[in-house]
Amino acid sequence: MVLHELVFADSEVAAVAVRGDGLCVRFSAAHVRRLLRPAGAGADEGYVPALELHFERACWEDGGRLQACIGPLAQVQWCEETAGPRRSLPLPYASPGAVEAHFEFRNGERLAVRAASACVEAPDGLRFLESLAC
Repeated sequence: MVLHELVFADSEVAAVAVRGDGLCVRFSAAHVRRLLRPAGAGADEGYVPALELHFERACWEDGGRLQACIGPLAQVQWCEETAGPRRSLPLPYASPGAVEAHFEFRNGERLAVRAASACVEAPDGLRFLESLAC
């Protein structure tokens, strides 16, 4: 059952790293929307710390500045080979096949990734923290 979705805009990327034949985008604060709110729960918008987006069998274009692909995301274009474009990703998430993603960071950096598959993992569990924004 899908309870949350990852909303890319305003998510904070801590690092992008090569992992074997893939790429890992590690979020320090992933912008998450709660889809089903348990009784007594607070806000629908919040953040999940330590979320990881893994691209398997990936190739990418980063202008040679992968280490500069950090900070807040301005926008992301995501497209699945079988399902088409997405504005957000359900959590948990595993792509049904190949994906293409274009990340634009607020610092001006860009990252384009093509991969055989992608998945989202929460190494510390999916700890939803309510947004305190007014």
